[in-house]
Amino acid sequence: MLKLPNASPDLAWLSLIPGVRIRVRPVTVAAIIVARADAGRVFRADDADSDPQTGAKAMSAMVRSLARFAITEWEGIGDVDDRPVEVTPEGIDALMSLWPAYDGFERLYVGPALAGETEKNG
Repeated sequence: MLKLPNASPDLAWLSLIPGVRIRVRPVTVAAIIVARADAGRVFRADDADSDPQTGAKAMSAMVRSLARFAITEWEGIGDVDDRPVEVTPEGIDALMSLWPAYDGFERLYVGPALAGETEKNG
């Protein structure tokens, strides 16, 4: 039986990597559609057919799009002088350029969103 999720606008904290937490919005259909469109632009690029990394670049575009939508707050992220930085689209892109952060976000947020949390739906 398909179980419908609660329509909760609650934000959740995710421990992304040791010492770093992010606060995220619940995923929405609109966010997924925008993220898929971002991935589609990669596939439609002029060199997409000849680039062996097109699939990886498309997935990266999708993950980054969802990160820009989802992340509203963070802890444990600072500049080169160890001063906390505000959440901005550029800051989120910089965070997602670091493999451990990207991998954690993909595993903890994107994967469950794309899977529709089938584990919870039996």
